[in-house]
Amino acid sequence: MKIGIDARILTLPEIRGMASYLLFILKNWPAATDTFFLYTEEDPKPDRVDCPSAICWKKIDCPPGNRIHIWDWFALPRALRSEGLDLFWSPANLVFPIRTTQIVTIHDTLLQEKVRFPRRFDSFYYRSLIPYLARRYVRHVITVSRFSAERIHQVLKVPENKIEVIYNGTSFPDKGRAVENKPSNTCLDAIQRYKRFIYTLGAESPWKNTRGVIAGFKLLHDIYPELGLIVSGLQDRAREEMAQYCEKENIQNVELLGYVTDNDRNTLYSRAEIFVYPSLFEGFGLPALEAMAFGTPVVASRAASIPEVTGNAAILVNAASPQEIADGIIRLLADEALREACRCAAYDNLRRFDWAVSAGLHRDLFLKILH
Repeated sequence: MKIGIDARILTLPEIRGMASYLLFILKNWPAATDTFFLYTEEDPKPDRVDCPSAICWKKIDCPPGNRIHIWDWFALPRALRSEGLDLFWSPANLVFPIRTTQIVTIHDTLLQEKVRFPRRFDSFYYRSLIPYLARRYVRHVITVSRFSAERIHQVLKVPENKIEVIYNGTSFPDKGRAVENKPSNTCLDAIQRYKRFIYTLGAESPWKNTRGVIAGFKLLHDIYPELGLIVSGLQDRAREEMAQYCEKENIQNVELLGYVTDNDRNTLYSRAEIFVYPSLFEGFGLPALEAMAFGTPVVASRAASIPEVTGNAAILVNAASPQEIADGIIRLLADEALREACRCAAYDNLRRFDWAVSAGLHRDLFLKILH
């Protein structure tokens, strides 16, 4: 197969959720006979891609203006007319008005349900036009959970028979392996301030609920005064906002870190007493599985797809309530038998998620649609 991909997410400064998804699918692709054409607007970054199949990068320049939409509507469709692709795959929630057989991965409906756009045009584009394009131009939608499949059907009005649920895999095939490389000084400094610490991933988006987990941590101080909370992944604006919130509420023992390397993140996963995943809306919820892979007990939100992904291997709470977050953490800290039960359940739960299986199911679907 000759497969085109919108690969712009691979040229971003940071590799986050959807880019990691694409990289893992390519790395585990089961057929070396296929060829991938990776279309970008910025300069390619071939060192990021490990794939058994042939990779051909295609940089498509775009005229000035509203660059995202001009690239989507004109630059990419024009470039594809002469490529002779078997199909085109969009892995990051976007849909294109192209004649090539198109498959799109829609991870969630955040853009339609949660994101507040400053411009009316952007709101129209993502909430009205993208759903229309998905119904008009897409042969099949891949999504990553049954929760997301239901939301895509309800919100985007895509027929159920055009939606395929393919779970993500876990990022660490050697489940629970020790961190081999030395973490950064910033990471070590944060860890060494506390004998025990809780770890969470932060973001400025309100549905990530970073403030909620910090508020829950405050309620633990009288019981565990030496316990720390480390938050990583915060954008500069979010770090400033959370620092101000901690100062205003007199919340102590909180370390606010920006984007960290994979190795630093893995170190934090493996050394934390508990990982807290307080998100209020997720299409999948990979960080909870990543923490489980390192043997770290998880307190997670009961919202959206998270219970589907964590199964019975996490303590689920109403993460909109700081008190419930605190209670979940206390349950685990106070009960070694419960922590061990979570670790055992996590081992079984992780077996449901395998990148090689996921990549194989992607290819099976592609072939099915072509034939």
